[in-house]
Amino acid sequence: MLVIMRLLAIICERLRSCRLGHGRPTPQSFPRKAGPEPAEGRESTRPVFGIRLSTGWIPAFAGMTGIGIWLLALWTGLGIPAAGVSWRPQARLIQDTPRNPNYQYRIQTPEETQHPADQPNPDGEQEQAKTGSEASQSSGTEQPDEILAGIRAALENISDPDLGVLGQAFDTTVKKPDEASSETSPVELTELGDLDGDGVPEIALRVQAAEANQEDAQAQNSPASWRGLYLLSWDGTHWKASSLAASGQSFQFKVIRPGKGTGRCIAVVNVIGEGALPYPTIFQLREHEAALLWDSQAGDNRYNALEHGQIEFQDDSKLGQTDMIVTGRADPGLLQFEPEGHRGFSARCIYHWDGEAYVPGRTEYSPGPDNSLYRFIAALHLHDFRGAYALIDPGKFLKTDAPSLEQFRHMVETNWPEFLDDQVFQAREAKAGSPDVLAFELPDKHYVYRPTLSNDGKFLLTGLERKVEAPGTGSNGDSP
Repeated sequence: MLVIMRLLAIICERLRSCRLGHGRPTPQSFPRKAGPEPAEGRESTRPVFGIRLSTGWIPAFAGMTGIGIWLLALWTGLGIPAAGVSWRPQARLIQDTPRNPNYQYRIQTPEETQHPADQPNPDGEQEQAKTGSEASQSSGTEQPDEILAGIRAALENISDPDLGVLGQAFDTTVKKPDEASSETSPVELTELGDLDGDGVPEIALRVQAAEANQEDAQAQNSPASWRGLYLLSWDGTHWKASSLAASGQSFQFKVIRPGKGTGRCIAVVNVIGEGALPYPTIFQLREHEAALLWDSQAGDNRYNALEHGQIEFQDDSKLGQTDMIVTGRADPGLLQFEPEGHRGFSARCIYHWDGEAYVPGRTEYSPGPDNSLYRFIAALHLHDFRGAYALIDPGKFLKTDAPSLEQFRHMVETNWPEFLDDQVFQAREAKAGSPDVLAFELPDKHYVYRPTLSNDGKFLLTGLERKVEAPGTGSNGDSP
C-alpha cells in the first residue's frame, strides 16, 4: 500500500510538471469517464489517499485493484521505463527520415512542436501568436535564437571530434571552403581550419532559410537566403556552438588575421537592404566560442558602407595582417544620384586594422564625368578655387587666351555663388545623346546646369551653362 501511494505521488508530480493536472482537459488529454461536468470557472477536487486530484479528468479509484491497473496503464502510456531510468526525447535539428531527394528537410523549432497560441493562458483565453517579423519588432526584449538551441541539442550526444561523425548528426558532410555547397541539405558545414591550435578545426554552420517562392527559385543569379551562421568548436569533450550572424539574405565569411595581437579571426560580411550595403563584423575565438571583436554597425567607428558594395579581405604576408578593401557605388553627398540610375561613379577604400577597429586609409575613385563634376562642386564648396581650377580647361572654360585663377574666382563668385554655399545638387537621369546626359540641378531654385567635358580621358570641364527651368515651363534665363 505504501509503495502504491509513493508511486501515485510521483505520477501526480509528473502530471503537474507537464501541466496536465490543471484546468479542463484538452482534446489531446486522456479520455475521461462519463459523468457530470464540474462547475464552470472552478475545479472540483477531493482527496484521494491524502493527495488532492482534479476530478475534471482524473477518475476516483474504488479499490486497490483499480489503482494498480490505472497506474500500469498510465505508466505505459507515458512511456516511462519500468526500471525507473529517467527518460527524455532526443532533440534533433533535422528530421529523422530516410534521405529522399523529393523530401524537403527543415529546421525544427520549439514553435513548430507546440505553438504558444495553442496553450491556454491563466485567464483561460487564447493569446494571439506572433509571427517572426512581429516578434522581432517587440521592444525591450531580444528574441531567443531557437535555431542555436536546436543545434546545441543535436550536438549533445556527440562525444567524438571526428568531422565525419559531426556531419552525420546534421545529415550532411563537412566541406572545404572552396567546395560547392550542397543542394539537398538545409545545413552547410564548412571547415575553417584550426583557429585555436588544439588539433581540431573549427566549423562554420549555415542554416538555409525556408524555400523561396517559385518565381524566386527560378530567378538566375539570385543570392542564397540563410537563417543564420554559427561556429562549432571542439572543447576537448564535446562541440560548442555559438552565433556568428543572424538571419540575412546574403552573407559571406572568411578567416582573417587583422594584426596587432588579434590572432586568427572570423570576418562575417552581412549584405543588408535594397541598396545591398555590406557591413562587416569581426569575431575572435575565446573559450571555444565566438566573441565579438568589432562591429561596423555599432559604436563610434569610421566605416562607410557603399551601395551595391563588396568587401574583399587581402592578406599582407610581409606585415602578417589582413587589409579590408571596400568597393561600391560612391556616396558623394554634395551631388546626389538616383539609387537605381545609371549615373554615378565607384569608390575603392582600403581599411587597415589599428588594434581596435578597421579604419579607412587610401580611397580611390573611378575616373569619369560624374566624378569630375563631384570633385568640382566639392572644391568650390570648400572655397578651394585652385583645386576647382585644376579640373577645368582654363582657356575653353573662361573663353580667353589668357586665363588665370583670379578670372576663374571672379566668374564663380559672380555667376555661380550657390556653389560656395551649403547646397546639395541632384544629377539628372537622361537617355544617351540627350543634352541632359550630364545635367544636374538645384531643385530649390529650379537651376539646371549643363556642363561640357573634354573627351581626352581627363574629363576636364570645358564649359558650364545654367538655366532657370520652373516646373512645367521653358527656360527663362541663362548664364555664361
